[in-house]
Amino acid sequence: MSRIPDYLGKMPHLSVGVRIPEIFLEGILEGFKQEESIGGVMLSYHRETAPEYVINAPPGTYEITRGHTGTSIRKYIELSVARAREKGVAIEVEADHVSVTVSSTEAVRRIVGGGPQRTLSSDDLSKALQYIRDEIREAAETRSINFFTIDTCDLIDYGADELSDEEVDTLFRDYIGDSSIVGRYTSVDVDLEGFRLKFSELDAKRVALKLYRSIEAVERVYRIIKEEVPWEFGVEIAFDETPKTTDPRELFFVLQEVTSRGIPVDFIAPNVGFKKREDYEGDLEGLYSRVKTYSKISSLFGILLSFHSGSGSSPFSMKGPGVHNAIREATEGLFKYKVSGVYFELLVHLMSAHSSPRVRRFFEEMYEDILSFLERQVQSRGELYDRTLESLYEEHLRLSQSRGKRLVDTPLFRHYSFIALSLRRDGRRYIRDGIIELYQEEPEFRVTVDRELSRLTSQLIKSLGFSGNAALVQAHKYLTRNKR
Repeated sequence: MSRIPDYLGKMPHLSVGVRIPEIFLEGILEGFKQEESIGGVMLSYHRETAPEYVINAPPGTYEITRGHTGTSIRKYIELSVARAREKGVAIEVEADHVSVTVSSTEAVRRIVGGGPQRTLSSDDLSKALQYIRDEIREAAETRSINFFTIDTCDLIDYGADELSDEEVDTLFRDYIGDSSIVGRYTSVDVDLEGFRLKFSELDAKRVALKLYRSIEAVERVYRIIKEEVPWEFGVEIAFDETPKTTDPRELFFVLQEVTSRGIPVDFIAPNVGFKKREDYEGDLEGLYSRVKTYSKISSLFGILLSFHSGSGSSPFSMKGPGVHNAIREATEGLFKYKVSGVYFELLVHLMSAHSSPRVRRFFEEMYEDILSFLERQVQSRGELYDRTLESLYEEHLRLSQSRGKRLVDTPLFRHYSFIALSLRRDGRRYIRDGIIELYQEEPEFRVTVDRELSRLTSQLIKSLGFSGNAALVQAHKYLTRNKR
């Protein structure tokens, strides 16, 4: 048995968000145990979790989306480790999406499909890095954090795609000026079984202008982690929260630059065309081809792919028919897969259909409070407001009226029900606290939740091909460490 928690290295596995660890851990860990699978538990920093001083601050001190689960960094780590040890399930504890950003609300808008993509100023960057140090320090104080996913997508300069050739030459000379960068890439000519990876001089300069600031920030975040975490840990690069699927040349550029800086990357997450909380509806052959190209590129550096936005349109949809098979075949099973929001979505579904009058009443009150909050956001142009929210809210009202019932499967509810855990009454996160009370005090509800969360975890592990990976961990870790 591995240590609990443990750094898994480049081990293919499922990583799961534990938004309400007091409730979610039992079923999730039981699912891992049933499938004899080792995986990760995580929360996204800045958005899902935050330092205790943010979680405990009075309402309105920070954006409502920052640490919106009400679960602090310290709490999710310590509860995860304690419960895993009780159950004898080996896990890796991950800090997901350690993000160089100043606004969690802007990130939420982009995820849902609204809001502009903006580039951070130098002052924004300094503030973001200081906040990241606070996050990492709290995680490190638990002495149980093993893995960090670094996200610097907010520093990507998408304007570089629109520059003329002359502007590219001028700006590269003025702002980067390192001609050796061009030489490193114009010499690249790799046949990737159907895709030829090549850079012209202009390609190299344009990609550098677009990504260089983001890559420099990756290094700065990595150095912060190294300063705060004196034990072995893993690193993933999040390159998925971008407007379009990843250009293979950009993936190669990122990997070349971060590895040349001495950053030991285990996984990278390109944008493969997945959208959060939606099934993949594109062409499966296209997905297979795209993922295979990404996998071939990452393998040149000894790095595996990670798939973000793994939750589908419903808890058990598995991202759509054939999707998991496509990515398994394209990567030859060597990948990591992340899900988070689907577990809260499943919990809401279970509450809405439960036979207990107390659970049903609580669900109905929660549902109305979520809708009332979103209505106020739309009417007052509140911090979550954009045209996408307004459109989804109006669509939800039409569907609810036509069907004559409370709907939990609309795009509005799938994308925005997370806000329930942030809503306060007399300073308390009363919905979060109330759900935990139901779980603790209603035995039938607890049994149902544990069973269904375990079933979902087990089904994900089977569908992704991660069953039985526990037996491979020790050999895999030995090989990985001897390569370094």
